[in-house]
Amino acid sequence: METTEDKIYNSDDELPDNSGLEENRTKSIIEALVIATTEPLPLRSIAEIVHVPESAVRSCIDELNHEYRDSARAFEIREIAGGFQIYTLPTYAEWVGALHKRKERLSKAALETLAIIAYHQPIIRADIEKIRGVDSTWVLDTLLRKNLIKTCGRMHSPGRPIKYGTTKEFLRYFGIKDISELPKEEDFGETVMSGYPEAPSTRADEAGDSGELSQDETSESSDKSEVPDI
Repeated sequence: METTEDKIYNSDDELPDNSGLEENRTKSIIEALVIATTEPLPLRSIAEIVHVPESAVRSCIDELNHEYRDSARAFEIREIAGGFQIYTLPTYAEWVGALHKRKERLSKAALETLAIIAYHQPIIRADIEKIRGVDSTWVLDTLLRKNLIKTCGRMHSPGRPIKYGTTKEFLRYFGIKDISELPKEEDFGETVMSGYPEAPSTRADEAGDSGELSQDETSESSDKSEVPDI
């Protein structure tokens, strides 16, 4: 008499279907990876770790986001700066912003300079200052330290001035996939910084607008006001 243990499966349609289980496990692994990473994880890296095609990774991410939306979760997996990472939804920006209000706040001068670089890169300091109308040495140095901008070589002109451009950290900061996702330049402040708590004007900002501070005062304002706000 044949028992369950002795039964031999002779065709594919008699085999137990584990595809659903495997798909759920793959989704769980991908979810774990994008939660654990501290920076956007490239599609190729995810595929190599999970041992599935890149198309399968994208499909799983789409399904995870669909599940998040259906269950009204406060986050989603977003393609940012060349990779994937968990991001909270814009709806919760007010509360998340309150949690990190000092960590990520940029001064008006920094936002203005970033916008100019983003839309005109590569661009040299002289051209940035021509647009802003004020000296931008300090704010450029600070943005470089924050890794929001980078140097892109030098111009082939007298003095060989340094050219500046944005970085992947800039894309992460504004939550976009690449530069093409930026709004029109004239809408930058309203669209990209929507809901973003603007830093109060600092002595350094006011000095930049008027150009009236002495060298000693400029040094003092750099130490005490612009650094914390950027």
